[in-house]
Amino acid sequence: MFNDHRWGFDWTEFMTGIVFLIAAYFVIKQPQAALLSLVFLFAIAAIISGVTTIGGYTKLRRETGLRANFALVFAIIDILVGLLFLFHAPTGVLVLGYVFAFWFLIDSIERLTVVSHLRVFGTGYFVLSLILDIISLALGILLVINPMVAVISFNVLVSFYFAVFGINAILIAFARRN
Repeated sequence: MFNDHRWGFDWTEFMTGIVFLIAAYFVIKQPQAALLSLVFLFAIAAIISGVTTIGGYTKLRRETGLRANFALVFAIIDILVGLLFLFHAPTGVLVLGYVFAFWFLIDSIERLTVVSHLRVFGTGYFVLSLILDIISLALGILLVINPMVAVISFNVLVSFYFAVFGINAILIAFARRN
């Protein structure tokens, strides 16, 4: 079933990964300016993530069936949240801790829902992506349970998440080239 379709190198997933790695670097290097800037980075990253998922929806649906609909719903949520933060930054600042926690959860659940399609590209890609998704999910749960963790170590946690998500996106881009 999976061998019927070639994906080719996934440039949108690769670019998403690069954007997330740049965001991770920025958050660690500029902590004093990170809060407001992070609202805008989050907005742009969420929009790009949503658009990327929508762009690959047809192929993903061929590979995963109806499970791809979950990815589509989460992509739309990504875009809506991104637009809200982009056009109303004070709202973003007020709810950033919780929004990041729920965004981590949403994206992790979306990735876990469709990770099985990576098996065709190799067990190593599948297992590594699965591990990174589980780490992201655990981090999201931690942030929801104790939002003070986000306040105290916001820059480190967000940078870590961006790096994990970015590496995973780049991994998926390369896995799909086969």
